[in-house]
Amino acid sequence: MGTLADTASPAGLSAFDPDLLSRMTGELGDRIAIESRGLQLQSVIAQQFQAGFLKSTGLVIDVRPGDILRGRRRALIEDLNHDIACCDATIRGWSTEVSHFCGTKLVIALVECLLGGSDPDDLDVTARPLSNIELDMSMVVFEQLNDSLKAAVSSDSSIRASIARPGSSIIDADDDPVPDFHAVALCLNVEFGSVTTALTIVVSQAVLLKTKVIAAPKAAKGDKDAKSDWASRLSKNVIRSQVDLEARINLEPMRIGDISRLQPGDLLAFADTGDIDVTLGANGKDLFSCAMGRSGQRYMLRVQKPAGPDEDWKNDFA
Repeated sequence: MGTLADTASPAGLSAFDPDLLSRMTGELGDRIAIESRGLQLQSVIAQQFQAGFLKSTGLVIDVRPGDILRGRRRALIEDLNHDIACCDATIRGWSTEVSHFCGTKLVIALVECLLGGSDPDDLDVTARPLSNIELDMSMVVFEQLNDSLKAAVSSDSSIRASIARPGSSIIDADDDPVPDFHAVALCLNVEFGSVTTALTIVVSQAVLLKTKVIAAPKAAKGDKDAKSDWASRLSKNVIRSQVDLEARINLEPMRIGDISRLQPGDLLAFADTGDIDVTLGANGKDLFSCAMGRSGQRYMLRVQKPAGPDEDWKNDFA
């Protein structure tokens, strides 16, 4: 018969059912405990996010508690890996292994409203992969979500909360430095004008079970500059974004039969006989009319004038 020491030894523990062992060590919670604590946290985060979003943007958003899903971390995040932006997050003293997910429709709608002046109720947004600029913009959503989470789990203003750069897909399992622990996915249902999507927070069950949820404080008055600060950040992201340029030169027209007989090595003439006119564009939009020239060994373009009357072309790059 084994002694108490034998049962407590690593060899003895290895004979236990893995889930039972996880429950004994506080890594795995039962459904009732997880859902009860999760709903408390969802409710506070939803209230904090709504208030922060309105304060920062002047836009009304409705956020409500959604599903609470339990399982291994990798299985949960892989189920979320479609039509999303995602990022890792840290709240010092609470957890350094938080994952945030946001439906792409919310980011697309936010960009259209803040940069294009669209009415949220008139939006017709389809989920799709985000452009680089939209992915940059998603940081504003994730920062607000992480700050809302921090406010719900800690009253210490000195605690640092940070997020990593957002991406369009989760990291491969082989490259994932985070353990595949027992996790919970806290989903928040979001309505923004005509757009419906979700925000999701994935964290370990062990952390959730130890969390004492802090009720949302009354909204602070003031900070009139919050909306303009957000708009300024979005504008700066647009200005800093890298955009691939393309130069279009008109060639002499040809018959379809002649085009079909073209072979490698054939020469094609420019339509212009003097200075070569070039149209500079990006993202399918004409920007400037240019003249072709040379500087040393490199061909160059000299910008001459705008290609069209639209002075707000930067809005189309989101």
